[in-house]
This record gives sequence, C-alpha cells and structure tokens, in this order.
Amino acid sequence: MIRHLSTENEEVLRLFIIAAACIGAILTTIFSLTHGIFEVFPFLYILPIILAVYFYPKRAVLFSLGISLMYISLIYLFGFTNPGLIAIATAWFAIFMTIGVVASSYANQLIEERSRIRTILENSQDGIFCFDLESEEILEINPKCALWLKYDRADLIGRNLGSVWSEPAEREQFVARVRSGQPEQETEGVFRSKDGTLLRLVISAVLVTRNRVLCSAIDITGSKIVDEEIRRTLEDLEEQVRARTAHLEKINEELQAEILERRRFEKTILARQEKDRRDAEDDE
Repeated sequence: MIRHLSTENEEVLRLFIIAAACIGAILTTIFSLTHGIFEVFPFLYILPIILAVYFYPKRAVLFSLGISLMYISLIYLFGFTNPGLIAIATAWFAIFMTIGVVASSYANQLIEERSRIRTILENSQDGIFCFDLESEEILEINPKCALWLKYDRADLIGRNLGSVWSEPAEREQFVARVRSGQPEQETEGVFRSKDGTLLRLVISAVLVTRNRVLCSAIDITGSKIVDEEIRRTLEDLEEQVRARTAHLEKINEELQAEILERRRFEKTILARQEKDRRDAEDDE
C-alpha cells in the first residue's frame, strides 16, 4: 500500500514539474511579447520538452507538438504585426518538434533495450547479478540466482555482496581482479543461501561499466558433490585394492614359506632314507 501511494505521489510530482515548466514558459512568453522582449523566451520551451521526454518518452512527440503549437499561437496572437518575429517563431516551431522527435526516439530505444535486457535476465538459465564495484552493493539480481540463494529478489537488492559470498578471500580476489581490468577470468566462490546451505558457484564478470559489474553465475554444487562422491568411491576402491593386494601378498608369502618347509622336510626324509639304506648295506 505504501509503495502504491509512493508511486502515485511520484506521478503527481512529475505532472507538477512539467506543468510548472509549461506555465512558466507561457507566462514568460506573454510578458516578453507585451514588453517587446523577443530574444529569451523561446529557449524556455526546451525545458518542458526535455522533461516530457525524460518522464514520458512515448508521449513526448505529442507533447512537443502541443507545446510548439501553444508557442506559435502566442506569437501569432501577440506579435502578428511583426513578420520577422513570425518567421523566427516558425523556425523555433521546427526546432521544438525536431528536439521532441529525436529525443523521444532515442529515449524509446533505450527503454526497449532495457526491457530486452531485463527479459534476458529474467529468462536466463544462468544466475546473473549486478553489483557496485566500490561499495559491493548488489544492484540487481535475476530470479534464477535469487532462487539458488533461496531469497526474494527484493531482499537481495541493496545488500552487500559479502552477505551471500561467504568466503572473503575469494570475493576480494575477484573484485581486485575486476578493478585491475582482468574480469574475463572465472572464479569459484562459496555462497551461503538464506537457510545456511553452502553453494559453489562459478562467477565471471560479463560487463564492467561506470563502477557497475554485471556477473554471470553457474551453480556447480551438484557436480562438485558428484565429483566428491566419485573421488571417495575411487579412494575406497583403491583402499580395497591395496588391502586385497596386501592379503594376497601375505598368502603368497605363507605359501612360499610352506613350500620351503615342505622341501626341507622332503630333503630330511630323503637323507634319512639314504642313510638307512647305506647302514643296511654295511650290515650285510
């Protein structure tokens, strides 16, 4: 409700500023024409046109036409006896319309580009966020990245990047690299979600402009877990292989010892038999 009232107040303020600029230009025109001052007042119409372009770019052309017609109507009303003034007013009419059309076209292109970028951010499968390079304040974040961190987008905007990037050394290294003009390198960072879960994201700076850094993020937490499980499985298998190998080596040693013992026993038996045979031959 408060936000709705704030929007209404902002709309009223915009209309008030434009109306004040228009009224000031019209009153100044009437005063100037009635007192023979013809040099200054045309410039006052540029201000409301620029304000209209800034606040309402899609309606700025119609506004420019309206204020230009008002201007030239006042000239014809109060200065119709001065052909030179009418000629100059006609030129100013063309200038006002040119300013309105060109500025409105440029502003509408910026709005369309912003809308296109916002659509890309909202529909991107990667996490995307933007932060201020000096204060490290999060300026924007797309729903995908906010979902990973289990926050609402509005809760993250305005927060310090360090509140979710849990490893200060990683964050400081990344920011320092961006400041030094090397933002293209990727950085793995550990982020903490709202419920305390740790996420590992690959962060890369996509665009750096006017102390604003646009970053893409890829969640590799699952792959890291899988890699860790694979590593542990391989280590377990390796341990089992080592244990099995040691067991086989022990069995082999025991077999070799048993074979040697059997051979010694056989030699002893054969030697005794040979001795008995010789003793028998001697007795005969």
